[in-house]
Amino acid sequence: MADQEEWSSNANEALNISFVQAGQQSPVKLSTFHPKFTYPIFGEEECIFGYQGLNITVRFAAHDLLPNLSVKYDKKFKTVNDTEALNIEETLKEWMPEVSFEPPAEFNHQIQYDTAASEWKPPGELVESYQSRGRDFEIWCADLIDPAVRQLIDRIQILISLFIEGGTPIPLDDADWSLAKWRIFFVYERSTSLASSSTSPYSLVGYCSTYRFNTYSPSIRTSPSEGKTPLTFTLPPDATTSTKPTSQETTDPNTTPFSLSNLPFRARISQFLILPSHQSHSHGTRLYQTIYTHFLRTPACTEITVEDPNEAFDDLRDYCDYTHLLTTPTFPLLTLPTTLPPTLFAKRPGTRVPTAELLPLDRLASLRHHHKLAPRQFARLVEMHLLSTIPAVIRASGTARLTQKARAKGDDDRRWYYWRLLVKQRVYKRNRDVLAQLERTDRVEKCEETVGEVVGEYERLLRRMRERGGGDTMTLSSRIGVEGAEESEGKGLVNGMAAADTGA
Repeated sequence: MADQEEWSSNANEALNISFVQAGQQSPVKLSTFHPKFTYPIFGEEECIFGYQGLNITVRFAAHDLLPNLSVKYDKKFKTVNDTEALNIEETLKEWMPEVSFEPPAEFNHQIQYDTAASEWKPPGELVESYQSRGRDFEIWCADLIDPAVRQLIDRIQILISLFIEGGTPIPLDDADWSLAKWRIFFVYERSTSLASSSTSPYSLVGYCSTYRFNTYSPSIRTSPSEGKTPLTFTLPPDATTSTKPTSQETTDPNTTPFSLSNLPFRARISQFLILPSHQSHSHGTRLYQTIYTHFLRTPACTEITVEDPNEAFDDLRDYCDYTHLLTTPTFPLLTLPTTLPPTLFAKRPGTRVPTAELLPLDRLASLRHHHKLAPRQFARLVEMHLLSTIPAVIRASGTARLTQKARAKGDDDRRWYYWRLLVKQRVYKRNRDVLAQLERTDRVEKCEETVGEVVGEYERLLRRMRERGGGDTMTLSSRIGVEGAEESEGKGLVNGMAAADTGA
């Protein structure tokens, strides 16, 4: 055991990640940091056997993300029978492109004397420019089918497994139609102060990958002579054949040629990473807001979702979505009623508060669809806003003022009761299968406990929003997984959020 400990290195501490660019005489580091975890590569114990004084350096060109691996050590374990030192280069070949294993001297030369670097620009379309702390930043987006985008992702996505809990690389060898569903958003800093003629003005800040899930939305066309008829369409002719549309296909008014890219889809935010050296500078907020605005303005997009977010990403998402809704004319005016018809609350067995009467459901559904928010996310934002309309002294009282329930004398006491009732209903519906296995008293207790946790969570978010102003002090991430689970409740009864933390 002593020998094993003597020859074992902590992988998180041994691995150093740097971003470099051309300097006046040699490449200079813009930032250096350690990974958050390395178990996807080096195993659950995150240890590397066989070296003393181990130093693994992974460097990236700050603009085009050209990678390079360097492994140095003081001593290496000599093989004894079947016990040998881990082959680090061979292990990392599964995670890094072949160009990563060129000699460091060649990497240095290419960085320092790349005359094309000064003219290099991120691939795709520039969708947003902003300033932060006196520095200029840009957000670019493009589809993964673009070879330049695919090259950038191939070079950088090892960081997904090093910083996002459960994060896995995107399979870049998929068919073109699958790659075309991925849209990547890059955040770059653009500097005007360059050290040499080979220095690129661009350096990576972070990026986000999104995926488009096509959805089925049946449509109908109304014909004055035939009434309602199904909407028909023709697929575009196969580019590999010489098949031409028939005369009927070209003249039939009921056929509508379309592009596959224009089919309705749900946008899913999948991987979201801001480099540690750029965290806490509002870049996460800017990136999320840009992605949301992009898909909000895309007619074919019907909903914007997030792949298995953790609590920190939910914080950032809640802040962005909530502040956006507050700028609309209808959302800030939402409030709970203070009275309902008294006959609904007569002391008769089985009488229940008609929760459908507490909110303008049709108006809320229209608002949600217009702003393309997922049902659970929108419900949380509505609950949080309605909670904010109830005085803090009432909220702080818990259930002490609810003995009369809907017959309470105070207007705010009744709103408080109605609010808790709505949250209980949502919690119960979402966790029906779990709660159905409990005795009634345990079920009621569990619902009350979960509502208390929801109140505490909303209070924390509202307080943080008031304190936050324009600053961004939150960290965030999102777990990768196109085929993964839907957004989970993550609080109280259901606790399924990813535990990643990649910075905002």
